[in-house]
Amino acid sequence: MAFIWMKTLRFPELERLFMKKRLLYGFFLLFCLLVPTLLFAGNATPLKVFVSIPPQKWLCKQLGGELLTVDILIAGGQDPHGFEPSPRQIQSLAGATVYFTVGMEFEREIVRRLQSASPDLLIVDSSEKIRKISIEGGGHGHKPVLDPHVWLSPKNLKNMAATMVSALVEEDPENAEVYGKNLQSLNIRLDNLDKTISTKLAPFRGASLFVFHPAFGYFAHSYQMHQVAVETGGKSPTPRQLFKLIQKAKAEKVKVIFVQPQFDPRSCESVAAAIGGRVVPLDSLSEDVAGNLEIMAEKIEQALRVQENR
Repeated sequence: MAFIWMKTLRFPELERLFMKKRLLYGFFLLFCLLVPTLLFAGNATPLKVFVSIPPQKWLCKQLGGELLTVDILIAGGQDPHGFEPSPRQIQSLAGATVYFTVGMEFEREIVRRLQSASPDLLIVDSSEKIRKISIEGGGHGHKPVLDPHVWLSPKNLKNMAATMVSALVEEDPENAEVYGKNLQSLNIRLDNLDKTISTKLAPFRGASLFVFHPAFGYFAHSYQMHQVAVETGGKSPTPRQLFKLIQKAKAEKVKVIFVQPQFDPRSCESVAAAIGGRVVPLDSLSEDVAGNLEIMAEKIEQALRVQENR
């Protein structure tokens, strides 16, 4: 009977029938392939990450993109040295999956509280693989104070990124390949940035970089310059120290003192006035840390170029 029925159909009608069946079969296969993917994408939730400072957020976004939601404890305009988190921030932090610290003093008490209150929270010091340098004069005759401003160096940023990727992969192994590729791209960018800054500042190796707060030690060390700070250890200089500082600035024909926007510029305007110079803002906490390092290099190059021509 089936043979008789097929004989009554014309060839074009048979062809259309088979085409419809093939199309339906193809759509069915496509549906089977796409539905699990769509369901996974719909249910996937970004990893909740907390960081201490804005530059760490930039690193996280370069490494994880939309795979992460990143919250910051300290906004760009705040001074991290006297920072205390609010109860709401602590509560929000306790609900995160990962907290990346950076070696700042204020983090110690936060970590102590979180270790007992949120044992499942992964706490990682993003600066753990970096060799710390001391702040000159920071110990005031006692134990040397290690400089926590590690992020102001492309090479240090690479170390931080590697540490952060290891933690992200631990918590989100399904996206390990994405994190790894992003790390490779970031490393290339930071290597190129390091070469650019090194070339720009090469003529000024050995020069002094006068700053209000000693936040730029790693930057200065990376490019063979010497940081000279007006205040150290959170204390203003004594009259004798101030006199020696002014004499040194005059001897080196310094005309610019760099001040972070988190500090009152009036604190070092007296020094600038004494040397016939000016105060220039230099941010250490800008979120776009790579772009900020370029801006820093440009400002420093301009300041040192003026001194060289005097």
